[in-house]
Amino acid sequence: MIPLTRSLRAEWLRTKGSAVMWLPLLGLVIGVLSGMSALSVSEAQNANALLTWQGLYITGMSTPLTALFAGLVVRRERRTRSGGTRWRPVSPLTLRAAQCAVLAVLLGVFLALCFGTTWVIALARGYHGTHEILLAGALCWLAQAGVLGMFLLFAKATGLIPALLLSAVWQALGVLYSESTLWWLCPPAWPVRLLLPSLGTHVNLVTLEPGEAPLAAEPVFVACFLFAAIALLAAMVFEPTPFSLRPRRRVHRAAPGGFLSYSLGPRSRPTALGALGAAFSATRRRGIYLLITLTVLVLCYAAVRYPAPLLTGLTTFLLLPLGTALLPVIAWGAAAPAWNISVAHNPALRAAFTAWNLIVTDALCLTAAGLTLVAGISPGQAALRAVLWCATGAVLVLTWLLLTVRFSAAVPLGCAVILTIFSVTLGGDVLAATPLWLAALPSWGESALSGTRPLLAIGVCGVLLVALVPLLRRAYRRVEGR
Repeated sequence: MIPLTRSLRAEWLRTKGSAVMWLPLLGLVIGVLSGMSALSVSEAQNANALLTWQGLYITGMSTPLTALFAGLVVRRERRTRSGGTRWRPVSPLTLRAAQCAVLAVLLGVFLALCFGTTWVIALARGYHGTHEILLAGALCWLAQAGVLGMFLLFAKATGLIPALLLSAVWQALGVLYSESTLWWLCPPAWPVRLLLPSLGTHVNLVTLEPGEAPLAAEPVFVACFLFAAIALLAAMVFEPTPFSLRPRRRVHRAAPGGFLSYSLGPRSRPTALGALGAAFSATRRRGIYLLITLTVLVLCYAAVRYPAPLLTGLTTFLLLPLGTALLPVIAWGAAAPAWNISVAHNPALRAAFTAWNLIVTDALCLTAAGLTLVAGISPGQAALRAVLWCATGAVLVLTWLLLTVRFSAAVPLGCAVILTIFSVTLGGDVLAATPLWLAALPSWGESALSGTRPLLAIGVCGVLLVALVPLLRRAYRRVEGR
């Protein structure tokens, strides 16, 4: 049998050529954005002010990004059939142990870049208490190690996209129950609760009042340590069968009778309308239309049941940044395998596929804008929101599509998670009144409703769309030239 050291070397070689190898660089992006935001907003001259902005990662991004690490590895293994290692004389337990070890190292590099950037900024500014940043990074790695092992199992059973959706629910539960007396019954709350004493804040990142005691860290530290040990051990021992490969009830088909064959004829020519129909058909079996239907139902329920701000916030801060990322990722996964031969038959497929993404995005934005009338918003405000949502949605979906085609699904999904949290922060009631609103494009449907902001936002979106279209065309041709 092949020893563990050679399995680790093989796992590392497979990782070097995959998208998950570059995912830790997102930690550098989060660290820079957190540090610059803290320096531009906070007046406190200590490391805790910088660390508070890392709370955006801890309370909003940590679980989805950790799930992305696990999901991308599972996706790579399925596409490459594990690189042939399953047919070699190596124990499956050894393979899974090597996989967990490499993932844990990559997660550690990600967190080192994330918290290390903040630590360097604090040192350069001469702030005191810089050791708290390093401690928070180490505790975060311990807390996310258990999440990594658990979502590695989830991703193997369900796939990348369902695991990411589940991670969003997991993160929300963690925020809701982190300061509850029943936190010990809710494992999603443990990673968040473990970091709150280091942050010196409540879960909403409001600083503790003078004399207010922070939460006790010892019980939740033990819980996170045991959770990490059990989850990683389970990921090494068990290999869940994907739902798509589980045996189903046998269906006995009737013997084929006569059938009709036909030909399109010698005058048949590929058309743009036919290419658009092909784009709609190619994405039919990927669950996109089910997700669209569920999204519309949720928006309808929010319009009827809740006040208008909840519907507009749901569209601006969730549907636009995250929904526009999931759409091209799933759609390109359906179109990519047969892309070259399809474009060879009908070159209009490039424009049609781009148009399909824009049509779906703008249709959802117009639906949300129409439902705001039901929620009680005036027609003028609803029309303005419709224009802003369609403009920002078009920019976002083309940006995510470009990153998906040019790189992989990891880049748009990771960036979408980061952009969502920063958009919620910068597009809120306080920071939206500052020039920082320009940096949060998805939130322009809330922050660009008055004065000259709508004209500026629409103009910037127009310029970005003009720039994105040729870049996307070039990315398509790069794929076709491989």
